[in-house]
Amino acid sequence: MATTGILRPVTALLMATAILMMGGGLFAVALPLRAELVGFSDVHIGLMGSAYYLGQIVGCMLAPSVIARVGHIRTFAAFSAIASVAPLIHPMSGDPFVWTALRLVTGIAIAGVLLAIESWLSAASDQETRGRILGTYTLIHLTVMMAGMQMIRWYAPGDFQLFSIVAVLFSLAAVPIALTTAIAPVPPKRAKLRIGWLFYISPAAWLAAFLSGLTNGAFWMLTPVFAKDIGFSTGGIALFIATGVLAGALTQWPVGSLSDRFGRRSFLAITGIAASLGGVGLAITPTDNIWLMFVFVAVFGGANFPIYTLALAHINDLVSKRRAVEVASSLLLIFSIGAVIGPLAASFAMDLFGPYALFATTTIAHLAITATMTVRGRLRPQIPERHREDFVLMPRTTPAVYEMDPRADPTAEVPEPAGPDPAPIAPVEAPVADENAAATAN
Repeated sequence: MATTGILRPVTALLMATAILMMGGGLFAVALPLRAELVGFSDVHIGLMGSAYYLGQIVGCMLAPSVIARVGHIRTFAAFSAIASVAPLIHPMSGDPFVWTALRLVTGIAIAGVLLAIESWLSAASDQETRGRILGTYTLIHLTVMMAGMQMIRWYAPGDFQLFSIVAVLFSLAAVPIALTTAIAPVPPKRAKLRIGWLFYISPAAWLAAFLSGLTNGAFWMLTPVFAKDIGFSTGGIALFIATGVLAGALTQWPVGSLSDRFGRRSFLAITGIAASLGGVGLAITPTDNIWLMFVFVAVFGGANFPIYTLALAHINDLVSKRRAVEVASSLLLIFSIGAVIGPLAASFAMDLFGPYALFATTTIAHLAITATMTVRGRLRPQIPERHREDFVLMPRTTPAVYEMDPRADPTAEVPEPAGPDPAPIAPVEAPVADENAAATAN
């Protein structure tokens, strides 16, 4: 079947995603810039970033119950309406705690919208088509946000129009869903989260996901503040951030493919070192050397953004396909917890030491990833190449997206684990065969 034929039943979902992500890209740049103009401290801006990721955690836990009660379309309409209201209230208040509460609400709403889309996409795909549907969905996430960032050039960050555009886009995202003739699927099941068990399976993947969340949360919320403080224009700020994001989009697939051959931990260590070098470069480069700043942000983004997907690939090498969705959902929660902590920690550092402390903070986290992979590599051998699952590029959105992961087996029944913390019993040379086992090569 041609790709266009495969995508036709989910066209409305993909259109809604594109519109929503465009608004999200603009909001990600406009909000911290407006917050600094209003007079918020770096700590308050970091607190808003933490509140957003906390909202995403709450939204991922809340949305399945809402979908079960009212269905996908009404859930999407309700959460998109809530997401549309928040940008309009921001210019009406100058209280940082009101803005923080709004970011929490926005995180809940965006998580609800994305979970409705992704669980619908998963139900609309099968074993033969979900890989291409997932690839298209991921491509939209990697590209459309950058287009939204460039809208920051249209108006000054101090004007209300940018927030109105965000609200318009969030509202328009509901139109394709409301008008679709496709039949909504049955509500999704809520994935079980087993964070302690996941650490027992692979401390390396657990720590890489947590530290990746820390660096990504700090990057998305505080890089606009960093760029403004060192003298970038409004348009330059959008281009600066987009350069890092684009570099991360371009490197994910080749880095992941090489890790299929040479090992996940090796490339987690390499990306940690490369991201550290990019962070150090950003922290020490004089502000008058703009081109070098762009080079270093490209190095940073190209190495930073693949880390989470490498950690996900590593954990998938160690578990049964029957557990893939459950394990990936737990890893996403670990990432999100790191993303709650990251903006707040980095903002305290910036408040004390200035804007360059942002990338000094991320450098520490990336060096910790490299150190972890080096230690684990000495303690445990690499998993043989023949036992590695193929790398798959995945967005970090909601647990529902992992149901489209080609590495998972959606048809297999997953029995309940015998205990709260199953012990790893499988040998190094073989992948995990059942839900109560994990490879010791972790």
